[in-house]
Amino acid sequence: MKMTPECVTCIFSQALRVCETLHVDEKTTKEVLDAVGCMIPEWSFEETPPQVASRVYPLIAKILHTDDIYGDFKREATEHARAFLPYIESMIDKSVDMFHASLKAAVAGNVIDLAATERFDLEEEVAKVFETPFAIDDSARLREHLAQARNVLVIGDNAGEHLFDKVMMRRFNTIFPHVRFGYVVRGVPIINDVTVKEASEAGIDEVAEIIDSGVTTPGLDLSQVNETMRKHYEEADLIISKGMGNYESLNDKSTRPTFYLLKVKCHVVASSLGRAVGDIICYEGEYHV
Repeated sequence: MKMTPECVTCIFSQALRVCETLHVDEKTTKEVLDAVGCMIPEWSFEETPPQVASRVYPLIAKILHTDDIYGDFKREATEHARAFLPYIESMIDKSVDMFHASLKAAVAGNVIDLAATERFDLEEEVAKVFETPFAIDDSARLREHLAQARNVLVIGDNAGEHLFDKVMMRRFNTIFPHVRFGYVVRGVPIINDVTVKEASEAGIDEVAEIIDSGVTTPGLDLSQVNETMRKHYEEADLIISKGMGNYESLNDKSTRPTFYLLKVKCHVVASSLGRAVGDIICYEGEYHV
């Protein structure tokens, strides 16, 4: 999905949001905004929003003298999400369809996003998501693909959300014991996206192979992936892509069967999908062989 004028204003506003979240002083905040503002003429509408963000956030990190802008908040989000796991597990256990409930649990986790323009309350989201229908519901097709697949990649999104992904994959291991899952993470810290560090600490390797994609974008940019990730991607029978950043990066570039599992958090993505901000989506995208 290519940049739009609205994406330009969104990414610039994210720079201010970083400073506000981290309680950065006014002088340094002005330095951050000046630096990001000077980058805007270089942004191209031929790029995806994650590709632009991959240059913006390292610059902010350099000014703020940190390697991981949201490191503390990722830890807090993970602990916050962990508190909901017993509830999530109980909702799946008492559901009439464990597969569908596991998908819903993974989408509930997608609300954890410090870069989103729309703010959602995790408690409220987790409480209502199991009663909310998918605005695009290709879950039956996803079930069919999983029944036939052998190698499946789940493309992770945000820290905290990865705990919900683990629940989904553990349940899928029971439903589809023939499937080998890989869990794909970012190559370096970018925004609040999950990396090898968070995935390892969460014990994701108990349910899937943790795969470092090598990308520096907040979304899986196929032009950046390392050789290991490239091999896993080309051998995958199926991709389950979590979150908006991965949708923005893959929806018109994927070469493998791909399903997008996300909560819509901005008007540009809503327009792309023909749905509304706040909708939850399980969408079978097009792919190019």
